Amino acid sequence: MQLRIAHQLSLLLAAAVVLAVALVGGLSLWNLRSGFVDYMRLRDEEQLTRFVQLVERRAVADPSMAWLQGDRQALRELVDEFYDLGARDGPPLRRPPPEREPPGWSTMPPPPPPPPREGPGRVRRPPPPGGPGGSLGERIVVRDAQGEWLAGRPQPLDARRLVRAVVVSGADVASVELSIEAVPDGLDARFLQRQYTGLLWAALTTIALAVLAAWWVAGRWSRPLRQLQQATHRIARGEPGVQLDVAAVGRGAVEIDELLADVNAMVLSLGAMEASRRHWIAQISHELRTPLSVLRGEMESIEDGARAPTPGVMASLREEVAQLTRLVDDLHMLSMADINQLSCSFAAGDVSEALARMTRRFETRATQLGLSLLFKAGAPALVAHWDWGRIEQLLSNLLENSLRYTNAPGQIQVHWRLQQEMVLLTVEDSAPGVAAEHLHRLFEPLFRLDTARTRTGQHGSGLGLSIVRAIVQAHQGKVQANPSPLGGLTIEVALPLQPQTAERKQAGA
Repeated sequence: MQLRIAHQLSLLLAAAVVLAVALVGGLSLWNLRSGFVDYMRLRDEEQLTRFVQLVERRAVADPSMAWLQGDRQALRELVDEFYDLGARDGPPLRRPPPEREPPGWSTMPPPPPPPPREGPGRVRRPPPPGGPGGSLGERIVVRDAQGEWLAGRPQPLDARRLVRAVVVSGADVASVELSIEAVPDGLDARFLQRQYTGLLWAALTTIALAVLAAWWVAGRWSRPLRQLQQATHRIARGEPGVQLDVAAVGRGAVEIDELLADVNAMVLSLGAMEASRRHWIAQISHELRTPLSVLRGEMESIEDGARAPTPGVMASLREEVAQLTRLVDDLHMLSMADINQLSCSFAAGDVSEALARMTRRFETRATQLGLSLLFKAGAPALVAHWDWGRIEQLLSNLLENSLRYTNAPGQIQVHWRLQQEMVLLTVEDSAPGVAAEHLHRLFEPLFRLDTARTRTGQHGSGLGLSIVRAIVQAHQGKVQANPSPLGGLTIEVALPLQPQTAERKQAGA
């Protein structure tokens, strides 16, 4: 089952947050428990040290420890006294190290005897249940110097324990063992439980907020994508003028804003292409209709007997057929160029000699039209690998364009030069010129200017410069139109000496 992008983004973000929260929460729980166990161990060490100090004070009077042997009540009273001292004195009792014992430490009088074990005046306070005092008496074992049991509840053999020696006058008279709690209980357990509960609620709250944030972010990202999808559906149905409001839809997502802007640009480009296609069809229909109408009229006149099939009439028919053939050939050539299938036969040839020869063919017509045609060579001899038939067609179209539109008296100049392995061919003429806003459209198929540059009776098909561009592109060159210093139009063609043809690309591969 496929999910919408909003759901996928939500699940992805939520899963990332849940994983992060679970990882951090697990580490926090582990760190809390580990730290609390360390705290309990340090607390046990401190209590054991204080308890041993108390036992040492008692053992000063009887180092044999007979007063404690097998007497559960004596150990209990010792533990009670330990808690009484801790509650009354505060800081733990610490015995100075042996090397720093003040003189007479071992001969100091023993502490006062403990209160009677039984009797009406004896009020024994139980240790707080569940706390450290409640478990200390149950975890202490006292042994004599030989390691024999004296007092305390027996502990499991595998229990971890802390051991401290009872030292009197520099001699070990006994040892005290304190079993380490493996699992917190009582107040400690309740404290940990509260910490665990707090962490759990914090994790659940974080996950809930993260899911809501993920849903909001995913919706914010997917909303413009949904509108983009709707727009593309409209474009696919052929609806014109579909535009997206980038400022209202994107709202800060740079990539989405750029995508929407690209879609708007694509829509404008598609609209321009559609308008160009319709204009192209209309222009082709018009160009084909004119010679066909003439042919039909001439043939109907001959069939009706209005005109005799004289040689002049037949010549007129042949001229119209030739014009129609040229138009169809030009259209076919442009269509092949559009799909990169324009055939070219490249061969080596002299640039200066070929261009001069092609230009001389138009000198007579230029003189008849009151125009001067000048050719300037950039070098005496230069070899290029071109399709010379296509190059002749290119130069012929450029010169035909200048002859058709240049006012008499006027001039046309053809010159070329070499620049970084490129031949720069320039054809420029005198007035009239072309407005700057129309220069970039001169190479569009069937584009004509209804201006002073169009001479009466000299309309072309509008395909000449389009064919020039197609031939230049087939030679991996460039062509552009600019205003001429002579007052008319300049066409600049840049052609490489060695075009990278498809055959050469395959051979190089």
